[in-house]
Amino acid sequence: MDDIYEIQKLLYSYCWLIDAGDFDGLCELLKDADIYYSGKLTYHKDPKGYMNTLKPIVRYEDGTPKTSHMCIDPIIEVAADGLSATAKSYTVVVQGITGQMPPQIIWVDRKLDTFQKVEGRWRFKSRDFITRAEGDTAMHINMSVFARKKKK
Repeated sequence: MDDIYEIQKLLYSYCWLIDAGDFDGLCELLKDADIYYSGKLTYHKDPKGYMNTLKPIVRYEDGTPKTSHMCIDPIIEVAADGLSATAKSYTVVVQGITGQMPPQIIWVDRKLDTFQKVEGRWRFKSRDFITRAEGDTAMHINMSVFARKKKK
């Protein structure tokens, strides 16, 4: 049971870190992980590359993206040897700003994760983001970042 709890903490830590705008912490959390999008390898143990995915996220005056990421229904299976595990879960992202924007769901995805236990500690080995639904991200994605890229 301790293994499952430790893996749950990794899943939930992702949500807390991204909502806090702690992208350096996210890179540390995923430093040993391969990142996939819909089954396609996008970053091979490249947390700084993954960081570039996060840069377009709007960071408000308090340094956060004004989101609440919720890891829902995690199903965790630890291998018989106790050194690897898998997890599948949903992430629902709500964004809102009191007095400016009512809370709304802006993203729903599935995450398929693998983990490995190294020196007694669990860590991400891979994470696959599979988008299920995208809502209005106008207040979440900084479109000026994309406009600058197109001009170059």
